[in-house]
Amino acid sequence: MNPKERILNAMRMRPVDYLPCSVYFNDNLELPGYDLTRQTERNRLGLDLGTDPVAILELGYHTHPEVKVETWRDDNPPDCDYPVLWQRWKTPEGELTQAVKLTPEISHWTSIVWDDFATSNIYKPLLEKSRDVDLVPYIYSPAPDEKIPEIERMNREVMEQAKAENLPVMTTYGQGLAVAMFMMGAENLLYFSIDYPEAFRKFADYIHQTEMTRIETAKKLGVDILKRFGGYETTNFYSPDTFREVVAPKLRLEAEKAHELDMLIFYRVVTGMEPILDDIAGIGLDCIEGGEPHLSKCSLEQWRDAFAGKASSWTGISTPALIGKGTPGQVREEVRHAVEVFGKQGFILGVTNSIRNHFPWENTLAMIDEWKKIH
Repeated sequence: MNPKERILNAMRMRPVDYLPCSVYFNDNLELPGYDLTRQTERNRLGLDLGTDPVAILELGYHTHPEVKVETWRDDNPPDCDYPVLWQRWKTPEGELTQAVKLTPEISHWTSIVWDDFATSNIYKPLLEKSRDVDLVPYIYSPAPDEKIPEIERMNREVMEQAKAENLPVMTTYGQGLAVAMFMMGAENLLYFSIDYPEAFRKFADYIHQTEMTRIETAKKLGVDILKRFGGYETTNFYSPDTFREVVAPKLRLEAEKAHELDMLIFYRVVTGMEPILDDIAGIGLDCIEGGEPHLSKCSLEQWRDAFAGKASSWTGISTPALIGKGTPGQVREEVRHAVEVFGKQGFILGVTNSIRNHFPWENTLAMIDEWKKIH
């Protein structure tokens, strides 16, 4: 089997020639002979190590052509130890502004990027009142079909590599409530969901519709696997009822849409999933990815018991607790433990988060070497 066949079969809980191992490397990783700021080089590293990389296609998002965007920097804000980057979106129906603290990790930013760094460095949230939600479609929407050639050009190198090396193609089509987190920060979002429950649900509905369209776009681009990020919609932030009422019904429709278009879909969670494991298991997803057995209350055994027979599992080694802080011996022991727990069918051995530059590289090598001994 090639990597594509091996990964797809594992996600479908079908037999494989051997247990696949697929890890992902952070773009800050530095190794001689590789430029790991490039995705194709990260894939090459995975192939050179003998693992099963997944090629990642970037969909991006679309801003309405009538929106005018302005950015500026305040180097001496009165109540902050860092410079602040401001951004204003002038839409046909009103303005939105967001500001983030330019901490050392993002000091190079010249415009706001909706990601984890925006969440943790929020200075002013994008959405502050219920009416602000009505402006979101102007600044965050799926790319129209006429943009597909541009997306193909942007991803050409990755797609050519995927074809040449027989790699499965994956895209993150959706991030659910994480989109609101990126725009508002955790504290602001939680207060917003309490103060403006109707607007909160309206935002969730809009993001869902956006993601349904992105599933269709992914199909047109030749994607095999859809990733749905769910790390910011678990019970770390919301009650189980919020997951059941706001998230799960939409996620179920997204899974049905993926299957209708003959694509596989997985859901990424990290911590805070223990009270909703059964809910996640009942959605109809092909695979659940991530997990964090050492920094949560969910052991590998609990994970297996919740999803066995309902979805495949893509998990295994705690990146922060073992790859980052453990010893090679501890990593090897955890590889053996993971395989004992999950077996070799319906399981992809992975890591709970990306491999980063400050982690001892010998721990990653120990993980892969131990996997090769037992796969």
